[in-house]
Amino acid sequence: MTPFRDRVAIVTGGGLGIGFGTASVLAERGAAVVIAEINREAGQRAEQALTERGLTARFIQTDVTDPASVDSLVTSTAAQFGRIDVLVNNVGIAVRQAFDALTLETWNDVWLTNMTSMMLCVKACLPHLRASSRPAIVNLSSINALRTIAGMGAYPATKAAIIGFTQSLAIDLAPHIRVNAVAPGVIMTEMWQSQMDDLESAIAYRLPYIPRGRIGEAADIGKAVAFLASDDADFITGSILIVDGGQHAKLYAG
Repeated sequence: MTPFRDRVAIVTGGGLGIGFGTASVLAERGAAVVIAEINREAGQRAEQALTERGLTARFIQTDVTDPASVDSLVTSTAAQFGRIDVLVNNVGIAVRQAFDALTLETWNDVWLTNMTSMMLCVKACLPHLRASSRPAIVNLSSINALRTIAGMGAYPATKAAIIGFTQSLAIDLAPHIRVNAVAPGVIMTEMWQSQMDDLESAIAYRLPYIPRGRIGEAADIGKAVAFLASDDADFITGSILIVDGGQHAKLYAG
């Protein structure tokens, strides 16, 4: 199955976690994938992992909060592959701290990384997406945009803003460019694991709230992103796809 054959996809933060899971699914389905990643080691490792499987992938070190770096990413992608058809805005950070401890510096950093970076990437890719015959943008939001927990600081606010940004873009870029978002629940990523003091206990605590009975995997999100970017979703734009194993639907653990 190669629904993305002859298509070029940029995945920001594609070296780890959901980003790598998404890059893997898109590459497996025929896309030439550009891994836009600030972490050189992770980016090189991701590129190698995909190319060793005979898939088309290229790592370009990118700071998505820096307009010049984003412009360089787009220029390099277009120079090598001649086109950009899919943009996956995945980069995001979560700083877990109580509101009383939240500083303006941290607030601004989370907004810059999670939200402003998306605007910069869309702006830079737009001429190429407009030239594509089947363009799509998929933004990564979070279930925290809809319901959250204590101590999440600026993170839920940025993820809620991504929903508004997605819907606004879907209208402004219609009818040619489709724009949708995926809102993941608890996903077993390096970032999520690093925030847990006791991983085993954290998983055990959350499982009763997830009807599917398991923690999500990066590939679960990658498949959802791939669907929204594919021709199968041709009449879907401005939508938010929740991928959380049913967690948002459950009121109590018992």
